[in-house]
Amino acid sequence: MRFTYWLNILAVVATGIEHNWEADRLRLTSTNVQLTSRTIWSILSDILNDFVFLILGISLPEVARNFTQMGWRGAVALLGVSVLIYVAMWIVRYAWVLRGDSPWIAAFFGDPKGDDRPFFACLFAVSGIHGTVTLAMAFSLPNRIAGHAFPYRNELIAIATFVILISMVMSAIVLPRKLPQKTEAYAMADLDHIRNKMVDYVILQIRSQIEDHAVREALTDQLQSQKSNRLTVDRAQTTANYTALLSETKEVVDNFLHCDDVNERYSPEVVNLYDRIFQRVLVESKRDHLGLRMKHTIKHWKKELFWHTSHRMITKKQRLRFHAAKMADNPQYSERVETWQATCDALLALNSEVTDAIDQYLDTVLTNRLKQKHSDNDFVYLVRRTMNHFCAHVKHDYQKSAAVVPDILYVQAFQHEYDFVQQGINAGYINQSIAGVLYTEINQAQLLQLQQFQGTDMALIEA
Repeated sequence: MRFTYWLNILAVVATGIEHNWEADRLRLTSTNVQLTSRTIWSILSDILNDFVFLILGISLPEVARNFTQMGWRGAVALLGVSVLIYVAMWIVRYAWVLRGDSPWIAAFFGDPKGDDRPFFACLFAVSGIHGTVTLAMAFSLPNRIAGHAFPYRNELIAIATFVILISMVMSAIVLPRKLPQKTEAYAMADLDHIRNKMVDYVILQIRSQIEDHAVREALTDQLQSQKSNRLTVDRAQTTANYTALLSETKEVVDNFLHCDDVNERYSPEVVNLYDRIFQRVLVESKRDHLGLRMKHTIKHWKKELFWHTSHRMITKKQRLRFHAAKMADNPQYSERVETWQATCDALLALNSEVTDAIDQYLDTVLTNRLKQKHSDNDFVYLVRRTMNHFCAHVKHDYQKSAAVVPDILYVQAFQHEYDFVQQGINAGYINQSIAGVLYTEINQAQLLQLQQFQGTDMALIEA
Protein backbone atom coordinates (compact mmCIF):
# COMPACT_ATOMS: atom_id res chain seq x y z
CA MET A 1 0.00 0.00 0.00
CA ARG A 2 2.76 2.43 0.98
CA PHE A 3 4.74 1.41 -2.13
CA THR A 4 1.80 2.30 -4.37
CA TYR A 5 1.27 5.61 -2.57
CA TRP A 6 4.81 6.84 -3.07
CA LEU A 7 4.82 5.70 -6.70
CA ASN A 8 1.77 7.89 -7.18
CA ILE A 9 3.72 10.86 -5.82
CA LEU A 10 6.54 10.19 -8.30
CA ALA A 11 3.98 9.94 -11.09
CA VAL A 12 2.58 13.31 -10.07
CA VAL A 13 6.07 14.84 -10.23
CA ALA A 14 6.65 13.43 -13.71
CA THR A 15 3.24 14.66 -14.83
CA GLY A 16 4.04 18.13 -13.47
CA ILE A 17 7.25 18.30 -15.50
CA GLU A 18 5.39 17.34 -18.67
CA HIS A 19 2.59 19.79 -17.89
CA ASN A 20 5.04 22.68 -17.39
CA TRP A 21 6.61 21.98 -20.78
CA GLU A 22 3.24 21.88 -22.52
CA ALA A 23 2.00 25.00 -20.71
CA ASP A 24 5.06 26.98 -21.81
CA ARG A 25 4.59 25.88 -25.41
CA LEU A 26 0.85 26.75 -25.42
CA ARG A 27 1.08 29.89 -23.28
CA LEU A 28 -1.37 31.98 -25.32
CA THR A 29 -3.71 29.19 -26.38
CA SER A 30 -7.16 29.61 -24.83
CA THR A 31 -6.38 32.21 -22.16
CA ASN A 32 -9.31 31.23 -19.93
CA VAL A 33 -8.21 27.59 -19.95
CA GLN A 34 -4.63 28.60 -19.16
CA LEU A 35 -5.66 30.78 -16.21
CA THR A 36 -7.93 28.10 -14.80
CA SER A 37 -5.28 25.44 -15.34
CA ARG A 38 -2.59 27.47 -13.60
CA THR A 39 -4.83 28.13 -10.63
CA ILE A 40 -5.76 24.47 -10.27
CA TRP A 41 -2.19 23.26 -10.63
CA SER A 42 -0.95 25.84 -8.14
CA ILE A 43 -3.47 24.57 -5.59
CA LEU A 44 -2.57 20.93 -6.26
CA SER A 45 1.15 21.70 -6.06
CA ASP A 46 0.75 23.39 -2.68
CA ILE A 47 -1.36 20.50 -1.39
CA LEU A 48 1.18 17.89 -2.52
CA ASN A 49 4.14 19.83 -1.12
CA ASP A 50 2.38 20.24 2.21
CA PHE A 51 1.48 16.55 2.17
CA VAL A 52 5.10 15.53 1.60
CA PHE A 53 6.25 17.52 4.62
CA LEU A 54 3.36 16.13 6.62
CA ILE A 55 4.56 12.61 5.82
CA LEU A 56 8.08 13.73 6.69
CA GLY A 57 6.91 14.87 10.11
CA ILE A 58 5.02 11.62 10.64
CA SER A 59 8.09 9.58 9.65
CA LEU A 60 10.45 11.36 12.07
CA PRO A 61 9.52 9.16 15.08
CA GLU A 62 10.24 6.07 12.98
CA VAL A 63 13.58 7.51 11.88
CA ALA A 64 14.41 8.30 15.51
CA ARG A 65 13.63 4.71 16.53
CA ASN A 66 15.88 3.41 13.76
CA PHE A 67 18.67 5.67 15.04
CA THR A 68 18.38 4.24 18.51
CA GLN A 69 18.65 0.74 17.05
CA MET A 70 21.73 1.69 14.98
CA GLY A 71 23.62 3.16 17.91
CA TRP A 72 25.40 6.47 18.01
CA ARG A 73 28.20 5.32 15.69
CA GLY A 74 25.75 4.38 12.96
CA ALA A 75 23.76 7.58 13.45
CA VAL A 76 26.89 9.75 13.17
CA ALA A 77 27.96 7.85 10.07
CA LEU A 78 24.58 8.42 8.40
CA LEU A 79 24.68 12.09 9.38
CA GLY A 80 28.15 12.41 7.86
CA VAL A 81 26.96 10.78 4.63
CA SER A 82 23.99 13.19 4.53
CA VAL A 83 26.31 16.18 4.98
CA LEU A 84 28.55 14.94 2.15
CA ILE A 85 25.53 14.49 -0.12
CA TYR A 86 24.30 17.99 0.71
CA VAL A 87 27.75 19.50 0.04
CA ALA A 88 27.95 17.63 -3.26
CA MET A 89 24.54 18.95 -4.29
CA TRP A 90 25.59 22.45 -3.25
CA ILE A 91 28.74 22.28 -5.39
CA VAL A 92 26.84 20.93 -8.41
CA ARG A 93 24.14 23.59 -8.18
CA TYR A 94 26.70 26.36 -7.62
CA ALA A 95 28.86 25.28 -10.55
CA TRP A 96 25.83 24.83 -12.82
CA VAL A 97 24.73 28.42 -12.30
CA LEU A 98 28.25 29.89 -12.25
CA ARG A 99 29.35 28.21 -15.49
CA GLY A 100 26.01 28.06 -17.26
CA ASP A 101 25.90 30.15 -20.41
CA SER A 102 22.56 29.18 -21.94
CA PRO A 103 20.25 32.10 -22.81
CA TRP A 104 17.57 31.27 -20.26
CA ILE A 105 20.16 30.90 -17.45
CA ALA A 106 21.65 34.26 -18.41
CA ALA A 107 18.17 35.82 -18.48
CA PHE A 108 17.46 34.58 -14.96
CA PHE A 109 20.88 34.97 -13.27
CA GLY A 110 22.38 37.82 -15.27
CA ASP A 111 25.55 38.14 -17.32
CA PRO A 112 27.81 35.04 -16.96
CA LYS A 113 30.84 37.34 -16.63
CA GLY A 114 29.13 39.79 -14.29
CA ASP A 115 30.17 40.38 -10.70
CA ASP A 116 26.78 39.28 -9.38
CA ARG A 117 26.83 35.79 -10.90
CA PRO A 118 28.73 34.16 -7.93
CA PHE A 119 26.29 35.76 -5.50
CA PHE A 120 23.28 34.44 -7.40
CA ALA A 121 24.94 31.02 -7.75
CA CYS A 122 25.44 30.84 -3.98
CA LEU A 123 21.82 31.81 -3.34
CA PHE A 124 20.59 29.21 -5.81
CA ALA A 125 22.76 26.51 -4.23
CA VAL A 126 21.47 27.24 -0.72
CA SER A 127 17.85 27.93 -1.58
CA GLY A 128 15.17 25.30 -1.72
CA ILE A 129 14.39 22.11 0.14
CA HIS A 130 16.46 19.23 -1.25
CA GLY A 131 15.58 15.57 -0.97
CA THR A 132 11.77 15.45 -1.07
CA VAL A 133 11.70 13.39 -4.26
CA THR A 134 14.52 11.24 -2.85
CA LEU A 135 12.47 10.65 0.29
CA ALA A 136 9.49 9.67 -1.83
CA MET A 137 11.64 7.19 -3.73
CA ALA A 138 13.06 5.82 -0.48
CA PHE A 139 9.60 5.27 0.96
CA SER A 140 8.54 3.59 -2.28
CA LEU A 141 11.09 0.83 -1.67
CA PRO A 142 9.40 -2.41 -0.51
CA ASN A 143 9.89 -3.63 3.05
CA ARG A 144 10.81 -7.10 1.90
CA ILE A 145 12.19 -8.54 -1.32
CA ALA A 146 12.48 -12.23 -2.13
CA GLY A 147 11.34 -13.01 1.41
CA HIS A 148 14.13 -10.99 2.99
CA ALA A 149 14.20 -7.48 4.42
CA PHE A 150 15.16 -4.88 1.82
CA PRO A 151 18.81 -4.02 2.52
CA TYR A 152 19.59 -0.52 3.86
CA ARG A 153 16.01 0.66 3.42
CA ASN A 154 15.91 2.34 6.84
CA GLU A 155 19.35 3.88 6.26
CA LEU A 156 18.24 5.37 2.92
CA ILE A 157 15.13 6.87 4.52
CA ALA A 158 17.26 8.32 7.32
CA ILE A 159 19.75 9.84 4.87
CA ALA A 160 16.97 11.42 2.77
CA THR A 161 15.40 12.81 5.94
CA PHE A 162 18.72 14.24 7.11
CA VAL A 163 19.35 15.87 3.71
CA ILE A 164 15.94 17.58 3.87
CA LEU A 165 16.51 18.80 7.42
CA ILE A 166 20.03 20.07 6.63
CA SER A 167 18.78 21.96 3.56
CA MET A 168 16.00 23.54 5.62
CA VAL A 169 18.38 24.60 8.41
CA MET A 170 21.04 25.94 6.03
CA SER A 171 18.60 28.01 3.98
CA ALA A 172 17.04 29.39 7.18
CA ILE A 173 20.47 30.45 8.47
CA VAL A 174 22.22 31.63 5.29
CA LEU A 175 19.49 33.37 3.29
CA PRO A 176 18.54 36.02 5.91
CA ARG A 177 22.22 37.00 6.12
CA LYS A 178 22.92 36.93 2.39
CA LEU A 179 19.81 38.57 1.04
CA PRO A 180 19.47 42.36 1.30
CA GLN A 181 16.62 43.85 3.25
CA LYS A 182 13.41 43.81 1.26
CA THR A 183 12.57 47.24 -0.08
CA GLU A 184 9.68 48.26 -2.25
CA ALA A 185 10.48 49.76 -5.63
CA TYR A 186 8.12 52.59 -4.73
CA ALA A 187 6.71 54.34 -1.70
CA MET A 188 3.07 53.92 -0.83
CA ALA A 189 2.67 57.69 -0.97
CA ASP A 190 3.87 57.63 -4.60
CA LEU A 191 1.40 54.87 -5.46
CA ASP A 192 -1.48 56.76 -3.83
CA HIS A 193 -0.42 59.97 -5.58
CA ILE A 194 -0.44 58.30 -9.02
CA ARG A 195 -3.70 56.44 -8.33
CA ASN A 196 -5.52 59.62 -7.29
CA LYS A 197 -4.26 61.42 -10.38
CA MET A 198 -5.45 58.51 -12.51
CA VAL A 199 -8.95 58.68 -11.02
CA ASP A 200 -9.16 62.45 -11.56
CA TYR A 201 -7.96 62.02 -15.14
CA VAL A 202 -10.57 59.36 -15.84
CA ILE A 203 -13.32 61.46 -14.26
CA LEU A 204 -12.49 64.34 -16.59
CA GLN A 205 -12.37 62.07 -19.63
CA ILE A 206 -15.62 60.27 -18.92
CA ARG A 207 -17.59 63.37 -17.84
CA SER A 208 -17.06 64.95 -21.24
CA GLN A 209 -18.81 61.96 -22.86
CA ILE A 210 -21.99 61.99 -20.71
CA GLU A 211 -24.82 64.45 -21.29
CA ASP A 212 -27.15 63.31 -18.50
CA HIS A 213 -26.11 65.22 -15.37
CA ALA A 214 -27.48 62.61 -12.95
CA VAL A 215 -25.62 59.76 -14.66
CA ARG A 216 -22.47 61.88 -14.85
CA GLU A 217 -22.50 62.59 -11.12
CA ALA A 218 -23.37 59.00 -10.20
CA LEU A 219 -20.41 57.67 -12.18
CA THR A 220 -18.16 60.37 -10.69
CA ASP A 221 -19.11 59.19 -7.19
CA GLN A 222 -18.33 55.58 -8.14
CA LEU A 223 -14.93 56.45 -9.60
CA GLN A 224 -14.05 58.56 -6.55
CA SER A 225 -14.29 55.41 -4.42
CA GLN A 226 -11.13 54.11 -6.13
CA LYS A 227 -9.01 56.76 -4.45
CA SER A 228 -6.81 55.81 -1.54
CA ASN A 229 -7.44 57.07 1.99
CA ARG A 230 -3.86 56.50 3.15
CA LEU A 231 -2.59 59.90 2.06
CA THR A 232 -1.89 62.26 4.93
CA VAL A 233 -4.54 64.94 4.60
CA ASP A 234 -3.89 68.47 5.78
CA ARG A 235 -7.41 69.24 6.96
CA ALA A 236 -6.69 72.92 7.46
CA GLN A 237 -5.35 73.24 3.93
CA THR A 238 -8.22 71.18 2.49
CA THR A 239 -10.75 73.38 4.30
CA ALA A 240 -9.03 76.51 3.05
CA ASN A 241 -8.98 75.18 -0.52
CA TYR A 242 -12.63 74.19 -0.28
CA THR A 243 -13.67 77.59 1.04
CA ALA A 244 -11.68 79.45 -1.60
CA LEU A 245 -12.97 77.31 -4.48
CA LEU A 246 -16.56 77.50 -3.21
CA SER A 247 -16.27 81.28 -3.09
CA GLU A 248 -14.87 81.33 -6.63
CA THR A 249 -17.66 79.05 -7.84
CA LYS A 250 -20.30 81.30 -6.28
CA GLU A 251 -18.72 84.24 -8.10
CA VAL A 252 -18.86 82.29 -11.37
CA VAL A 253 -22.59 81.64 -10.81
CA ASP A 254 -23.22 85.28 -9.91
CA ASN A 255 -21.40 86.49 -13.03
CA PHE A 256 -23.29 84.00 -15.15
CA LEU A 257 -26.67 85.13 -13.81
CA HIS A 258 -25.92 88.78 -14.60
CA CYS A 259 -24.29 88.34 -17.99
CA ASP A 260 -25.91 89.90 -21.05
CA ASP A 261 -26.69 86.57 -22.70
CA VAL A 262 -28.78 85.37 -19.73
CA ASN A 263 -30.55 88.71 -19.35
CA GLU A 264 -31.52 88.59 -23.02
CA ARG A 265 -33.04 85.10 -22.82
CA TYR A 266 -34.70 85.28 -19.40
CA SER A 267 -36.97 87.86 -17.84
CA PRO A 268 -35.75 89.97 -14.91
CA GLU A 269 -38.31 88.23 -12.65
CA VAL A 270 -36.82 84.81 -13.37
CA VAL A 271 -33.22 85.97 -12.92
CA ASN A 272 -34.02 87.85 -9.73
CA LEU A 273 -35.96 84.88 -8.31
CA TYR A 274 -33.06 82.52 -9.02
CA ASP A 275 -30.62 85.03 -7.57
CA ARG A 276 -32.66 85.28 -4.35
CA ILE A 277 -32.68 81.48 -4.01
CA PHE A 278 -28.94 81.43 -4.65
CA GLN A 279 -28.26 84.13 -2.08
CA ARG A 280 -30.48 82.49 0.53
CA VAL A 281 -29.09 78.98 0.15
CA LEU A 282 -25.38 79.51 -0.54
CA VAL A 283 -24.34 83.07 0.22
CA GLU A 284 -25.98 83.67 3.59
CA SER A 285 -24.44 82.07 6.66
CA LYS A 286 -25.51 78.57 7.55
CA ARG A 287 -27.01 79.62 10.86
CA ASP A 288 -29.04 82.43 9.30
CA HIS A 289 -30.08 80.16 6.44
CA LEU A 290 -31.32 77.47 8.81
CA GLY A 291 -33.15 80.00 10.94
CA LEU A 292 -34.84 81.67 7.99
CA ARG A 293 -35.70 78.32 6.48
CA MET A 294 -37.25 77.10 9.70
CA LYS A 295 -39.28 80.30 10.08
CA HIS A 296 -40.37 80.09 6.47
CA THR A 297 -41.37 76.44 6.85
CA ILE A 298 -43.41 77.07 10.01
CA LYS A 299 -45.14 80.06 8.44
CA HIS A 300 -45.88 78.08 5.28
CA TRP A 301 -47.38 75.12 7.13
CA LYS A 302 -49.51 77.38 9.35
CA LYS A 303 -50.87 79.09 6.26
CA GLU A 304 -51.49 75.79 4.48
CA LEU A 305 -53.22 74.27 7.49
CA PHE A 306 -55.49 77.29 7.95
CA TRP A 307 -56.42 77.42 4.26
CA HIS A 308 -57.13 73.67 3.88
CA THR A 309 -59.14 73.59 7.07
CA SER A 310 -61.21 76.64 6.18
CA HIS A 311 -61.93 75.40 2.63
CA ARG A 312 -62.27 71.72 3.67
CA MET A 313 -59.71 70.65 1.16
CA ILE A 314 -57.94 67.73 2.85
CA THR A 315 -57.45 64.95 0.33
CA LYS A 316 -55.64 65.21 -2.97
CA LYS A 317 -58.84 64.62 -4.97
CA GLN A 318 -60.57 67.46 -3.12
CA ARG A 319 -57.68 69.80 -3.88
CA LEU A 320 -57.66 68.86 -7.56
CA ARG A 321 -61.41 69.40 -7.88
CA PHE A 322 -61.14 72.79 -6.15
CA HIS A 323 -58.25 73.81 -8.37
CA ALA A 324 -60.04 72.77 -11.58
CA ALA A 325 -63.24 74.60 -10.55
CA LYS A 326 -61.36 77.78 -9.68
CA MET A 327 -59.43 77.63 -12.96
CA ALA A 328 -62.73 77.44 -14.86
CA ASP A 329 -64.59 80.09 -12.84
CA ASN A 330 -61.80 82.64 -12.27
CA PRO A 331 -59.88 83.78 -15.38
CA GLN A 332 -57.52 85.90 -13.29
CA TYR A 333 -56.55 82.90 -11.14
CA SER A 334 -56.02 80.84 -14.29
CA GLU A 335 -53.78 83.53 -15.71
CA ARG A 336 -51.72 83.72 -12.51
CA VAL A 337 -51.30 79.95 -12.51
CA GLU A 338 -50.13 79.95 -16.12
CA THR A 339 -47.73 82.81 -15.41
CA TRP A 340 -46.31 81.01 -12.39
CA GLN A 341 -45.96 77.76 -14.37
CA ALA A 342 -44.07 79.60 -17.11
CA THR A 343 -41.83 81.19 -14.47
CA CYS A 344 -41.13 77.75 -12.96
CA ASP A 345 -40.25 76.29 -16.37
CA ALA A 346 -37.92 79.21 -17.07
CA LEU A 347 -36.39 78.82 -13.60
CA LEU A 348 -35.67 75.14 -14.21
CA ALA A 349 -34.16 75.92 -17.62
CA LEU A 350 -31.92 78.57 -16.06
CA ASN A 351 -30.96 76.12 -13.31
CA SER A 352 -29.90 73.60 -15.95
CA GLU A 353 -27.65 76.20 -17.57
CA VAL A 354 -26.19 77.15 -14.20
CA THR A 355 -25.46 73.48 -13.56
CA ASP A 356 -23.59 73.22 -16.87
CA ALA A 357 -21.63 76.38 -16.08
CA ILE A 358 -20.63 75.01 -12.67
CA ASP A 359 -19.57 71.67 -14.14
CA GLN A 360 -17.51 73.38 -16.84
CA TYR A 361 -15.75 75.63 -14.32
CA LEU A 362 -14.94 72.83 -11.85
CA ASP A 363 -13.76 70.56 -14.66
CA THR A 364 -11.41 73.35 -15.75
CA VAL A 365 -10.10 73.73 -12.20
CA LEU A 366 -9.46 69.98 -11.95
CA THR A 367 -7.75 69.92 -15.35
CA ASN A 368 -5.40 72.74 -14.34
CA ARG A 369 -4.53 71.03 -11.06
CA LEU A 370 -3.68 67.81 -12.89
CA LYS A 371 -1.44 69.77 -15.26
CA GLN A 372 0.29 71.13 -12.16
CA LYS A 373 0.70 67.50 -10.94
CA HIS A 374 -1.55 67.88 -7.89
CA SER A 375 -3.29 64.77 -6.57
CA ASP A 376 -4.99 66.26 -3.48
CA ASN A 377 -8.10 67.30 -5.40
CA ASP A 378 -10.81 66.03 -3.09
CA PHE A 379 -11.88 69.59 -2.23
CA VAL A 380 -12.93 70.02 -5.88
CA TYR A 381 -15.19 67.01 -5.48
CA LEU A 382 -16.62 68.45 -2.23
CA VAL A 383 -17.41 71.76 -3.91
CA ARG A 384 -19.04 69.85 -6.74
CA ARG A 385 -21.26 68.02 -4.26
CA THR A 386 -22.21 71.28 -2.56
CA MET A 387 -23.21 72.89 -5.84
CA ASN A 388 -25.08 69.77 -6.96
CA HIS A 389 -27.04 69.89 -3.73
CA PHE A 390 -27.96 73.51 -4.41
CA CYS A 391 -29.09 72.74 -7.97
CA ALA A 392 -31.16 69.82 -6.67
CA HIS A 393 -32.68 72.18 -4.10
CA VAL A 394 -33.84 74.45 -6.90
CA LYS A 395 -35.37 71.48 -8.72
CA HIS A 396 -36.81 70.00 -5.48
CA ASP A 397 -35.07 66.80 -6.58
CA TYR A 398 -34.28 65.32 -3.16
CA GLN A 399 -36.04 61.97 -3.38
CA LYS A 400 -35.33 61.11 -6.96
CA SER A 401 -34.32 57.47 -7.52
CA ALA A 402 -30.64 56.78 -8.06
CA ALA A 403 -29.41 57.24 -11.61
CA VAL A 404 -28.58 54.04 -13.48
CA VAL A 405 -25.11 54.11 -15.01
CA PRO A 406 -24.92 52.14 -18.29
CA ASP A 407 -22.46 49.26 -18.30
CA ILE A 408 -20.57 50.64 -21.30
CA LEU A 409 -19.53 53.71 -19.31
CA TYR A 410 -17.73 51.56 -16.75
CA VAL A 411 -15.92 49.78 -19.57
CA GLN A 412 -14.88 53.11 -21.06
CA ALA A 413 -13.70 54.35 -17.66
CA PHE A 414 -11.49 51.29 -17.18
CA GLN A 415 -10.06 51.78 -20.67
CA HIS A 416 -9.17 55.38 -19.80
CA GLU A 417 -7.40 54.08 -16.68
CA TYR A 418 -5.34 51.69 -18.82
CA ASP A 419 -4.49 54.57 -21.16
CA PHE A 420 -3.38 56.76 -18.25
CA VAL A 421 -1.03 54.10 -16.91
CA GLN A 422 0.42 53.41 -20.35
CA GLN A 423 0.96 57.11 -20.99
CA GLY A 424 2.69 57.40 -17.62
CA ILE A 425 5.01 54.50 -18.47
CA ASN A 426 5.87 56.04 -21.82
CA ALA A 427 6.46 59.45 -20.23
CA GLY A 428 8.63 57.93 -17.51
CA TYR A 429 6.77 59.12 -14.40
CA ILE A 430 5.20 55.71 -13.67
CA ASN A 431 7.64 52.85 -13.05
CA GLN A 432 6.93 49.22 -13.78
CA SER A 433 6.24 48.33 -10.15
CA ILE A 434 3.55 50.98 -9.71
CA ALA A 435 2.16 50.15 -13.14
CA GLY A 436 1.87 46.49 -12.14
CA VAL A 437 -0.07 47.36 -8.99
CA LEU A 438 -2.41 49.71 -10.88
CA TYR A 439 -2.97 47.19 -13.69
CA THR A 440 -3.87 44.56 -11.09
CA GLU A 441 -6.34 46.89 -9.37
CA ILE A 442 -7.94 47.86 -12.68
CA ASN A 443 -8.23 44.21 -13.74
CA GLN A 444 -9.83 43.25 -10.43
CA ALA A 445 -12.27 46.17 -10.54
CA GLN A 446 -13.17 45.34 -14.13
CA LEU A 447 -13.67 41.66 -13.32
CA LEU A 448 -15.85 42.51 -10.32
CA GLN A 449 -17.91 44.92 -12.41
CA LEU A 450 -18.40 42.33 -15.16
CA GLN A 451 -19.53 39.77 -12.59
CA GLN A 452 -22.07 42.26 -11.25
CA PHE A 453 -23.30 42.90 -14.79
CA GLN A 454 -23.70 39.17 -15.39
CA GLY A 455 -25.49 38.73 -12.07
CA THR A 456 -27.89 41.56 -12.93
CA ASP A 457 -28.56 40.11 -16.37
CA MET A 458 -29.27 36.66 -14.92
CA ALA A 459 -31.65 38.17 -12.35
CA LEU A 460 -33.52 40.00 -15.10
CA ILE A 461 -33.74 36.81 -17.20
CA GLU A 462 -35.02 34.78 -14.25
CA ALA A 463 -37.55 37.50 -13.40
